[in-house]
Amino acid sequence: MASQKSPWWLLMWLVFMHSALLQTTAEKSPGAYFLPEFALSPQGSFLEDTTGEQFLTYRYDDQTSRNTRSDEEKDSNWDAWGDWSDCSRTCGGGASYSLRRCLTGRNCEGQNIRYKTCSNHDCPPDAEDFRAQQCSAYNDVQYQGRYYEWLPQYNDPAAPCALRCQARGQNLVVELAPKVLDGTRCTADSLDMCISGICQAVGCDRQLGSNAKEDNCGVCAGDGATCRLVRGQSKSHVSPEKREENVIAVPLGSRSVRITVKGPAHLFIESKTLQGSKGEHSFNSPGVFVVENTTVEFQKGSERQTFKIPGPLMADFIFKTRYTVAKDSVVQFFFYQPISHQWRQTDFFPCTVTCGGGYQLNSAECVDIRLKRVVPDHYCHYYPENVKPKPKLKECSMDPCPSSDGFKEIMPYDHFQPLPRWEHNPWTACSVSCGGGIQRRTFVCVEESMHGEILQVEEWKCMYAPKPKVMQTCNLFDCPKWIAMEWSQCTVTCGRGLRYRVVLCINHRGQHVGGCNPQLKLHIKEECIIPVPCYKPKEKSPVEAKSPWLKQAQELEETRIATEEPTFVPEPWSTCSATCGPGVQVREVKCRVLLTFTQTETELPEEECEGPRLPTERPCLLQPCDESPAARELAASLQEQDSETTYDWEYAGFTPCTATCLGGHQEAIAVCLHLQTQQTVNDTLCDMVHRPPAMSQACNTEPCPPRWHMGSWGPCSATCGVGIQTREVYCLHPGESPSPPEECRDEKPHALQACNQFDCPPSWHIEEWQQCSRTCGGGTQNRRVTCRQLLTDGSFLNLSEELCQGPKASSRKSCARTDCPPHWTVGDWSKCSVSCGVGTQRRQQMCQKLTAKGRRVPLSDTLCWHLSGPPLVRSCQMPLCKTEMKPEMKARVGEQGPQILGVQRVYIQTREEKRINLTVGSRAYLLPNTSVIIKCPVRRFQKSRIQWEKDGRCLQNSKRLGFTKSGSLKIHSLAALDIVNSRIGNTVYITRRTEVINILCELVTRSEATYTWTKDGALLQPSEKVILDGMGKMQIRKPTKKDQGIYGCAVANHLGSDVESSSVLYAEAPVILSVGRNITRPEHRHLSIVIGGFVEAPLQANVTIQCPVKGVPQPNVTWLKKGGSLSDNISLLFNGSLLLQNLSLENEGTYVCTATNALGKAMATSVLHLLETFWELGNWTHCSATCGHLGAQVQRPQCLMANGQEVSEAFCDQLRKPQAAFQPCNIRDCPPRWLTGAWSECSVSCGEGFRSRQVTCKRTRANGTVQALPPRVCILRDRPLGRRPCSSHPCVQGLVEQGNQCLGRCLGRTVRTQQHHVICQHRNSSESGCDDTKRPIVRRNCLLGACDACWRAGPWKPCTTACGRGFQSRKVDCVHPGSCKPVTKTRCAPGKKPTSWQHCLGPSCDRDCTDTTHYCTFVKHLHLCSLDRYKRRCCQSCQEG
Repeated sequence: MASQKSPWWLLMWLVFMHSALLQTTAEKSPGAYFLPEFALSPQGSFLEDTTGEQFLTYRYDDQTSRNTRSDEEKDSNWDAWGDWSDCSRTCGGGASYSLRRCLTGRNCEGQNIRYKTCSNHDCPPDAEDFRAQQCSAYNDVQYQGRYYEWLPQYNDPAAPCALRCQARGQNLVVELAPKVLDGTRCTADSLDMCISGICQAVGCDRQLGSNAKEDNCGVCAGDGATCRLVRGQSKSHVSPEKREENVIAVPLGSRSVRITVKGPAHLFIESKTLQGSKGEHSFNSPGVFVVENTTVEFQKGSERQTFKIPGPLMADFIFKTRYTVAKDSVVQFFFYQPISHQWRQTDFFPCTVTCGGGYQLNSAECVDIRLKRVVPDHYCHYYPENVKPKPKLKECSMDPCPSSDGFKEIMPYDHFQPLPRWEHNPWTACSVSCGGGIQRRTFVCVEESMHGEILQVEEWKCMYAPKPKVMQTCNLFDCPKWIAMEWSQCTVTCGRGLRYRVVLCINHRGQHVGGCNPQLKLHIKEECIIPVPCYKPKEKSPVEAKSPWLKQAQELEETRIATEEPTFVPEPWSTCSATCGPGVQVREVKCRVLLTFTQTETELPEEECEGPRLPTERPCLLQPCDESPAARELAASLQEQDSETTYDWEYAGFTPCTATCLGGHQEAIAVCLHLQTQQTVNDTLCDMVHRPPAMSQACNTEPCPPRWHMGSWGPCSATCGVGIQTREVYCLHPGESPSPPEECRDEKPHALQACNQFDCPPSWHIEEWQQCSRTCGGGTQNRRVTCRQLLTDGSFLNLSEELCQGPKASSRKSCARTDCPPHWTVGDWSKCSVSCGVGTQRRQQMCQKLTAKGRRVPLSDTLCWHLSGPPLVRSCQMPLCKTEMKPEMKARVGEQGPQILGVQRVYIQTREEKRINLTVGSRAYLLPNTSVIIKCPVRRFQKSRIQWEKDGRCLQNSKRLGFTKSGSLKIHSLAALDIVNSRIGNTVYITRRTEVINILCELVTRSEATYTWTKDGALLQPSEKVILDGMGKMQIRKPTKKDQGIYGCAVANHLGSDVESSSVLYAEAPVILSVGRNITRPEHRHLSIVIGGFVEAPLQANVTIQCPVKGVPQPNVTWLKKGGSLSDNISLLFNGSLLLQNLSLENEGTYVCTATNALGKAMATSVLHLLETFWELGNWTHCSATCGHLGAQVQRPQCLMANGQEVSEAFCDQLRKPQAAFQPCNIRDCPPRWLTGAWSECSVSCGEGFRSRQVTCKRTRANGTVQALPPRVCILRDRPLGRRPCSSHPCVQGLVEQGNQCLGRCLGRTVRTQQHHVICQHRNSSESGCDDTKRPIVRRNCLLGACDACWRAGPWKPCTTACGRGFQSRKVDCVHPGSCKPVTKTRCAPGKKPTSWQHCLGPSCDRDCTDTTHYCTFVKHLHLCSLDRYKRRCCQSCQEG
C-alpha cells in the first residue's frame, strides 16, 4: 500500500507546492489567475483562452488518444472526444474529464471539456477527509513567516469551492487556494462536488447534474415503499414492583429516529447486533456518541430527554425507561422502519404433464433481506405494505403425445384435467343476529385427479385466480326495538292522574317478537295533568272558557288518603247549609301521616305538610225554593229589590270555538252572579227579563295548517299472542293535497298498534326440512316438530306434547329416491406377494350402483369403463431376504433396496395382434387369443430371481405361461377363466360366467374302484349336462342356480369304501342390509342400531352398530373409522357388530362396515354424533311465601343438551354440578291474618268432649318479627274455630244393683261409699269383651260420675320481655264438663293438669341500636318513645332525644 500511495502523494505535493507559489503570486499581482486542474492534466499543455472567458483549449501531443468522430461532431467542427482522464480520487467520489479540440480554431460552439463522477465507492473508515488532506498539505509551507497546522473550514456558503483552512488553536482562517481539487464535496453533508471551482449538483446516484434524492428509507430515487413510518407515544405507569420498562424496539436499518421522554424517567438504549452481542448504553450529559457504529445525538433538559439518530441503525436498539421517582412519564417516538422481509417470486414449477399440453405455475416466497434467506410467510404479512405477488400461469409440454401401431397409449393427461380451483366451506353463522355482523368461510385449493378424485393441494397452485372473499356482512336489517303505542286517556278528568300505553318489541318486518333489551324498554305508565281545576275558579271578566262553567262546577274532586309522606287529608264535606237556594258546605283539612308499622294514621302540625292547603269551604245549591203565591209575590218584590242590589247577569266567557281554523264562532255565556261574593248562583235568582242578549264572535280565522290524516286500521296480523294492526298516516293540506311530513306540527299518530293481546293455545310448531342426507340412493330429511305456546310478550313456551291437540306432524321423510349412477368400489389390499423383499399388493374393483332404496347392486364392469378407477396394484416392502450375498453386495443392498420400474399406463387393443408387449404396473384391455409379454424392469435385483403371482398365488411354468431369462412373463393365447376345477371335499362357487365345473374324486393310491355320485342324497344319473367318466371325475356344463346342492362321491373296492362330498353354491356378491334411518336417543344409555344412518347418542352411553350382511360365500366383516383408528373402548362382537362402550368425544365420526368375499365387497357407513350435555340453572321456582321474611326462590341446575332438551342428571355425571341458586322474594309485610295454635287433647277420655286451640290476630313483618294485633284488625268472618267437638271410644260403665244408692252429697269426699257388682256391657248392647285392666273399682264415692271434672287451659299471655329470653303464662281451671263452670281443683286429676307457663324467646337484645323505619322523626315528634314498641323500632332516634 505504501508503494502505491507514494506516487499519488508525490503528485499531490507538486500540486500543492505549485498552488502555493501561485497563491503568493496572486497576493502580489491581482491580475494573475489560477491554472485549472493541474493535477488532472494529461500529457500536453493548456493554452490560455484569449476571449477572456477562461475557456481552455487543448493541443494534442498524443494523436492516438482521439476517438472516432460522431456525425454531430463532423457537422459542428469538433474533433472526437478524447479518453477519460484518471479519477481525481481513489474513493469517496471523484471527477474525471475528457477533452476535444476545435478543428477550425476558435469558432466552435460548446465546451471542449466534459466531466463525470468516478470512484463512487465509500472510503475506508480510517481514511482522512479529502478537504482536510488538501489543508494539511500546507502545513510545511510558511504563511506570513510562520508554520501552522491547518484544519479544514466546512460549509462556507459564500465560497463553497474555495480551500479555506483554520490554524489549529487560533482564530486565523485563510483561503489557501481559490479552488479545491475536483471531486471535493461542496459541504460536509451533501454529495454535491466542486469541479473547476464551481459547485456542481450530484444526485444520490452519484451522477453529475442528477436530481435524484434518497427517500425516507435511504433508497436513491426510491418511492418510500421499502420502509414504514412508525410514530406514536406511550404513557408509563409507575408501580413499586416495576422500575424499568421497554418503550419501543427500533430494528436494524431504521432511519430518522427521534425518541423523546417527557417526565422524570431516564431514557437509555439496549443494543443487540446481528451476531448476538448485547450492550446497555446510558448517557448522563448531552452530546454526540457512537453506539454500535451508529452516531447518536443525546439532548437533555430538566424534564425532557431526546435521542436523535439520522441512521441507518447498525444494530437493533431497544429504548427503555428507568424510573427514579414515582411519577408518570410520556415517551414519544418517530422513525422509519425498514421492511426487512419482502416477497420474491420463485422459478416455475415442473409442468403437470410431459406431453399433450399442461400448465406450470410459480409462487412467491418471503425473504429476509438482512440474512438473505427464505423465512415463513407470516414474516411478510407483518407489513401491510407488502402485497404478495400473484403466481403466474403458463402452458407447457404442448407437443402431442406419441401413439403406437395397433394400440393407443393413453396417458393420464389425455383425459380432460381441469386446472386447480378454489373450493370453499360453508359460511359460518353470523356474528350477530341483527344490526349488521360478519360471517367467514375458509378456502382450500383442490385439484381433480385422473380418477376423478378431488385432492387438496398447495395454495400456490390456485393463486393464478383471485381468491374469493372470505368475509362478508350479514344480518344487515335493524335489530328489534321497542315501539310504543298511543297513550290512553288520563285516568282523571281534572287535576293529576295517570295514563298508560302498550310497548311492543317490533322487528324489521313489523312483527311482534322478542329479543329487545329489557333495560331499554320504554315506560308504560306516566303521570298526566288535566289543565282543568277540580273546583270553579273566580273569574271577574269574560274570558274564553276552555269548557262550559257548568262542567267545571260538576268536576269530581280527587280523594286523598294518608300516605307515608305527610299529606293534607280533607274530611268529607258537610251537608249544604240550605235545603233550597244557595248555601255553604264546610270541611276540615288536617295534616296526617300513615305509620306503616302500626297501620295507623297520626295527625301532624300543618307546617309538616308541603304544598297548598285544600279549601275548607265552598258554595252549594241543592234546589230552588218552592213558595206559596203570597210568598212568591213577596219574593218577587224582594227579588226586584234584591236584583238591583244582590244578583245580576254577567258574561262569564265564551263557549269553545266551533272550528280550530278557517273561521268558526263562539257564543257568550251569561251567568247569574251574586254581586257581593261574585259567586255563580242559580239563574232563577236573576231577572230573566234582563238576561243579556245572545252574543257570538268569529274565532280561529287563520288558514288551517297541514294535519295528520289516518286511515282505518287494517286486519290484525295474528289471531292470538300479540298481533299488529297498521294504518295509513299521511300529512295533508286542508284541500286534501299531500304535504311533506315535517309540515305537520303535531306529533305523528302511530301507524301500528297491538291487537289480540292474549296467549295463544298450545299448537304444533313445525320447522323447515333440513337438507337431504344424500343426493341419490335414498336419503332422509328431518325437521323439528315441537309443542309450543306463543305468549303475549312474543316468546315461546315449550310444552309437553300431550298439551297440543291434533296429530303431530311427521318429523322425518324420505328423499333423493333416485338411483345413483354406476361407480367403482374397491376391496381391501391383499397380502404382500412375498414374505421378504419387494412384492406387490392387489385389490379387486367392482362396478356398483346405489338404488333408490339404499341397496348396493353389483353391475357389469362395462357400465363403469368410462370412469377412472383407483389403482389396483401397488408395491409393498417386506424385510430383506436372508440369502447369501457377497459382502460388498450386502453393503449396497443395505444402502438402498431393489426397485421395480413400473409404468402406470392404460393400453387398449384396437385390432387383432399375435403378440403385445406390456410393462408391469399398467392396465390393458386386450382381445382373446392374443399373446402377451409383460416386462418387469428392476434395479438392484437379479432378474433371474423375479417371481410372478396371480391373485396372490405363485405362477408356475405351464403350457400357457412361461418366464424369460430377463424375468418377463409370457402368456400364450389369452382366454377367459370359464372352467372351475375342484377336488372333492372343497366348496365350489359358480357364477353366471362359469361354463364348466370339474369335481375330481381322486384316491390317495391309484387302484381300481367303483365310483358312485349323488346329489342331495339322490343317485346322480349322467346326462348331456352331467358327465361321469367312471374314473372319479364329474363334470357339469353351463351350471345354473338349479345345479346348487351337495354332491357326494362314494368309492368302494375290495379293501373297503369311503365317502366325501362337496357343496356347489351359486356365488353372490356381499350385500349389507343397511337402514338409512337417523336416530336420536338422548335419554337412552344403551343403543342398538343398524348401520346406514345418522346416530346421536349421549356421552358415556353404549352403542352397538349392527352390520347385517348376506352373500355367498359368507362375507367377512371388517370395521374402520374414517380419518382415524378405532379407539380402545371399541370391540368387535362375534356376529360382526361393533360395540362402542362409554362414549367420549373422540368416538365421534363416520364408521365404515366392509363386507368382503371372493366376488367383491360392500360398504356401509354410519355417522355417530355425540350429544354434549352441560349443567345450566333452570327457571326460578315460585316464591315459597307471599310475604314476610322467609320467602325464597330456588334455581336448580338441570342437565341439558345442546338443543336445550333436559335429560337425566346421569348424563352430566362427568361434569361438575353447580350449586343451586337462592334468592329472597316477596320480602314485605304480611297483611293481618289469623294464626292458630295446636289443638289440645280431647277434654274427656271417653265419650263426647271438645278440643280447643289458641286463635290470635297477628302480622308477620318483612324483618321477621311477628306483631300481635287486636282481633278487630283481622277479618272476623275468616276467624278459624277455636273449639271443636271430639269423641273417643264409648264409656264402659258398671251396672249397679238395685237398692244400692249413694246417700252422700257431691261436696268433697263422702264418708259413705257405694259398692256394686260389675258386669261387662256396652251402652247399646249386651255383648262382652271388656279389658280387665280397665275394670272399674267396685267401691267409690257416691255420685262420683256426676262429679267428674276436667282441666281447661286459656290463651298464652305475651312474653314478659321485648327481647331475649322470657316466659309467658296462661290460666288453667278445673271445670265441670257439663256446665263448664269452675269447681274445686281437687275434682280434677292432678297428674293431667296442663302446664300454666313456658319459656319464650324474643329478638336478640344485643343488635345494633338503629332506626328500622323512616317515620322515626314523627315518633319522636309525637312523644311515642315511651312506648316499648316504638322505642325498639326507633332506637337511635329515641336515644338521641
